[in-house]
Amino acid sequence: MNFKMQMLQIDICALGPLRITNALYKAGKIAKEGKVIIITSQAGSCEWRYTQNPTPEPGAEFHGNYGHHMSRAATNVMGCILSQELKADGIIVQMLHPGFNRTEMTKKYAHIWDIEGAVEPHIGAKRVLYEMLKADMSTTGTVINCEDGLRIPW
Repeated sequence: MNFKMQMLQIDICALGPLRITNALYKAGKIAKEGKVIIITSQAGSCEWRYTQNPTPEPGAEFHGNYGHHMSRAATNVMGCILSQELKADGIIVQMLHPGFNRTEMTKKYAHIWDIEGAVEPHIGAKRVLYEMLKADMSTTGTVINCEDGLRIPW
């Protein structure tokens, strides 16, 4: 339980994109009817936590990677609120979960890359680009899974 590190994750993952978007918007650098794309994760989905984090044995230590999941949930709520505020300008705010990619960050899961369908980063990037191009007002404020194009529940 490193609370200082958990707060840092929230600061970077949720407030970071908000700071950048705010600065760009105030500087007039986001075109009317433009798009704000936020890379997030299904890790911020409360519904998905029930799938990925089964109930531990009684008395088990906390190992829920709280900072990462809380920071992504904060990112997703921030994107939802931001989408409502920028809607009047026709600006789309789309949050995207890039999917399971074979990166340094996921290397600790290399033993299940093949089982879970992890892809090389260039494939993941193409998936993200595809969903970026598709984003419109019907999906603004939602989190889309770039693996299958489906909305990730809150």
